[in-house]
Amino acid sequence: MENLLINNESVRTDSGLYSLSIRNSVGFNAVNRIEDVQTIQIMLKELGYNVLINGIIINSQSDATITSIFNFQAINSLRISGQIEPDDETYQLLVQRVKSPLIITESDDESIHQPFFTNAFIFRRNAGKVGTLNVFFEGDSWLDYPIPNVLDLYDTITQRNSRLNLNSLHFAKFGETTTDMYRDRADFERYLSSYRIDRIYFSGGGNDVFPNLIRIIKSGVTRFDNSFFTDSTKLAELRSMPAGDELNRKCVAYKSYLNTAAFETAVFNSTNLTSIFNTIRDNYLRFGSIINAHSTPNLIFYMHTYDYPMYKLGVRPSLGVTLPIGPWIKPVFDTLGIADPILRNFIIIRLLDKFYSLLWSIKSRFTALGYRFVTRIIDYRGLLNSSEYWRDEIHPNSAGAARLATRVTF
Repeated sequence: MENLLINNESVRTDSGLYSLSIRNSVGFNAVNRIEDVQTIQIMLKELGYNVLINGIIINSQSDATITSIFNFQAINSLRISGQIEPDDETYQLLVQRVKSPLIITESDDESIHQPFFTNAFIFRRNAGKVGTLNVFFEGDSWLDYPIPNVLDLYDTITQRNSRLNLNSLHFAKFGETTTDMYRDRADFERYLSSYRIDRIYFSGGGNDVFPNLIRIIKSGVTRFDNSFFTDSTKLAELRSMPAGDELNRKCVAYKSYLNTAAFETAVFNSTNLTSIFNTIRDNYLRFGSIINAHSTPNLIFYMHTYDYPMYKLGVRPSLGVTLPIGPWIKPVFDTLGIADPILRNFIIIRLLDKFYSLLWSIKSRFTALGYRFVTRIIDYRGLLNSSEYWRDEIHPNSAGAARLATRVTF
């Protein structure tokens, strides 16, 4: 299976040509009648595969139409032959997919990713091919939400960028801290040193912060004090609103009126927060050193913020089985007696804004060290601004992941 594309985005067409039957076989060592080839190429093109509609097939597995047939068969667990016969299972499913194009929903089982052994095998097969974009994904549960029927950010980013002929290697693991990632770096470093890597997408820090929230927030402050805000009229407006999505959005809109110095002195344990952020920073810099040792100036390293997780406090991850994980935020607020929704919101907002500043300090350090790769920060703050985009306290659902992916262009 050559040039395996993942999560090809489908587009509906009004051409009607997908309803035509093919008379002869199409694909690897097939009859390849021009009209039949064109019909198959039209359908593959509509599903996002990188093929030309020219009725021509070069009898080689490097031919775009043949590799797309291999890919379609592999992704849909069909018999892998590189051929499509009239009315066989591949043809019937291809027609079905074009008539009913896939839409990103939680009914699509896309988040049980290939085992690393399989993923790495496919990556190695395609890594040297012209026109292939080799991409690493390293990180946490935003890239690896490990249950069926939930699209995570890895799924939606690869789907949105599928026309770039991505060749992706997925290292991310649910629940990992940046220290876990660095400890488990052997495969990351081995593949980075052995192959041309064009993009690295990194999601790290959430598991360093939220499980340690009880160490970050001081006890004793349970209400949002007037001294924390610089505009009494806007604070009165916030206090007149009931808890919920609208208040959450309004707090984000008014965050510039937060007296950050007074707020952080009163609310955060600066020693513990600084220690946690320094650990995150050190681990990012360690990865940066590894990447720089093997990168070219064309490599782009992406790191992202998280969005403000204020919308489903107390909801735990739904992994299909009962596990002792989460929720991480509301129990801490409850333990500390913080019931004031305004105080809750601004604790979360300020933490995520400080994390954004941390990423910029990392990027600046990469520049100061003269690292060869390009660094980009994807800012997701404020994008998932409704409960409808969240699965639990800190994870987006499929719709949320799709919304986030609109900000990622490789």
